Amino acid sequence: MKILAFDTSNKPLTVAVVEDGKVLARMDSTEMKTHSVSLLPDIQESLAKSNLDINDIDKIAVADGPGSYTGVRIAVTVAKTLAFTLDKPLVGISSLRLLAANGAEGDLVVAVEDARNDNAFAGAYIKKSGEVVDVIPDQHIAMDDLFDLVKNYDQENMQFVNVSDHLAELIKQRFPKANILMTKESLPDAVKLADSAVNEPPVKDVNAFVPTYLRLTQAEHDWIKKGHKEDGNISYVEEI
Repeated sequence: MKILAFDTSNKPLTVAVVEDGKVLARMDSTEMKTHSVSLLPDIQESLAKSNLDINDIDKIAVADGPGSYTGVRIAVTVAKTLAFTLDKPLVGISSLRLLAANGAEGDLVVAVEDARNDNAFAGAYIKKSGEVVDVIPDQHIAMDDLFDLVKNYDQENMQFVNVSDHLAELIKQRFPKANILMTKESLPDAVKLADSAVNEPPVKDVNAFVPTYLRLTQAEHDWIKKGHKEDGNISYVEEI
């Protein structure tokens, strides 16, 4: 199976083409680039390096958030367009689950994305025989509340990944023996994204597939103020 995988949910951009576990091509960039400009050329170059045409791809895998609102939308939009146009199966993988794939086997791996004001997008996972298993669902959460959720785990077998400088200070105060992987040490990897997508069922309705933000954007706040309700009308993300 040939899988095209890509993630633009954060500052790094990562693209890979993987066939039955063999990496045919990969492109990773941590440069400050505009993902909307770079993603399609990087996909084209990855396919060229793989000696493949886009029609040769069997499955498309994308990190669907949480993360940068704009970044997540870029990747999901491209993935949906390719999947719909080419009639290919599409798999969405949590951006936090992808980051957790950088953790150690058997440890509780807490993937975080700094959401400012001592908050984070976070989810906890355990790696078992190479599989990344969800233990605490992805959510937007205050760090103190996150710490309470994981306090009963052995901190010597606990890893926090994708940690900013500020979050590292908070973690060290509460869990001084936990292992911390800073952001630069735990970048998203499209090869791991492709591996995660192998056995995942594709989305049932490509058109209805939307990013996972985990909290309202300012545009959604404004949209709801105008009288739209999540419980009564189509959601903002679906409408847009």
